[in-house]
Amino acid sequence: MFKFYFSGHDYEYEAGNALRVFDLNTDYEIMYSSFEGRGLSLVSKLDEGEIISAKAQLYDDNELLYQSYFKADDIILEKYGLKKLKKTLVIKTIHNVLKSYYKVEPEYGILTGVRVVKILLTAKRQNKSDEEINYILRNTYEIKEEKIKLLWNILKIEEKYIDENINNKNYNLYIGIPFCPSKCSYCSFTSFVNCPDKKINSYLDTLIYEIEKTIEHAKKNELSLNTIYIGGGTPSILNENQIDKIFDVIKNYYDLSKIKEITFEAGRPDTINKEKLICLKSNYVNRISINPQTMNDNTLLSVGRKHLSCDIVEKYLLAREIGFQTINMDVILGLPGEDEADVKNTIEILAGLNPENITVHSLAYKKHSELTRESVKLQKDYDLIKKMHDIIQEVCAKKRYKPYYMYRQKNIKGNSENIGYTRDGRECIYNMVMIEELETILGCGLGASSKIITGENKHETIRNFKSLEEYSNRIDEIINKKKSIRRNI
Repeated sequence: MFKFYFSGHDYEYEAGNALRVFDLNTDYEIMYSSFEGRGLSLVSKLDEGEIISAKAQLYDDNELLYQSYFKADDIILEKYGLKKLKKTLVIKTIHNVLKSYYKVEPEYGILTGVRVVKILLTAKRQNKSDEEINYILRNTYEIKEEKIKLLWNILKIEEKYIDENINNKNYNLYIGIPFCPSKCSYCSFTSFVNCPDKKINSYLDTLIYEIEKTIEHAKKNELSLNTIYIGGGTPSILNENQIDKIFDVIKNYYDLSKIKEITFEAGRPDTINKEKLICLKSNYVNRISINPQTMNDNTLLSVGRKHLSCDIVEKYLLAREIGFQTINMDVILGLPGEDEADVKNTIEILAGLNPENITVHSLAYKKHSELTRESVKLQKDYDLIKKMHDIIQEVCAKKRYKPYYMYRQKNIKGNSENIGYTRDGRECIYNMVMIEELETILGCGLGASSKIITGENKHETIRNFKSLEEYSNRIDEIINKKKSIRRNI
């Protein structure tokens, strides 16, 4: 048991996240009493005197192992805020004593949040120079040089799109299909397996009602539809009539041929056939995902994918034959039993197929997935995932892919990241605007989230219910919540 002793602050959530960067398995508790001198304990103090400062000391019983101290003068932020300053000081001191204790140098430094590139975007909006931004990344957040370079490369692509296209009157429509043919062991998304058509059709009735009311509200507020993203679950589990049903309601309001980007996740090859692909093409879907996760057959079977790597290739070639010109393929690093050779084999096969997008995920340990945490040394995790990312980066660079968006997750293996690679000009617009919170996202479907831009760098979030019963019975409640939020821009 790891104990935190707090004085002058209550950053319990942040301290827990900092510990999880180094150790996923250790339980901890928060104490607001005096240090007792028993066990492994971290004493964290925030001093709001003449100069705001923070101090952290790590003890094993009464023996002081490591300590760290920072004051306000040591910190430059991308956007100043007193609350953020105090929080950064506390986490920075906690991070540094943990780093010394675990003998690990996290590549993203003290950061535990999802949106790292947003730091650069925010700093630029504050008219900070590139030198100032690099100081913030390097000194405040302690990000390693290799990752700083990656962030700038991603920003270069995102900025080009932002400068030319971002409009605060745009919105992007997300549609969730929470059904799958089987449950993958690493998956934590809300999904239902082997559901009968009756249950799916009942869900679609509610979903279509929500889509219709959401679009009506968006048009009333003079929002323009920029992109559509249909995700899951496994949307391609739907038959052609069910797919048509979704698009028909959107066609009542928009000319689909004029929508900039329509993505459909056809992630499982065992759910793809010629008829479905033709159906998607006829509904102006111009980007699909065919997701192998790995091209190692043994791994595919062990995680419950129920298909082989040859099925992936077959369905990819079929999609090309039907005429799809933008295809994404997902990879997961850190799947059980896989090593660098497996990852190299996967990425070389996929890059050889020449999809326009390759999205690389680092496995994240989720409490709702079946995959249990592996008993491995932390350093092994860090080293292995780094080597895997290096292999991916090298192969992608040779094949003319560039990183264009990235995000991170809690409990991600090796404290790493998820990266989207793209060929020039084939970036997924939805991914960029969603992850950087640049435009309103209106989510429809079970478990979907809406992020409504309400002002400069401000948004409000609405989360749909995750139970089928609640989603169906309380759909008007969800719709009314969306209607209650007003933009102020």
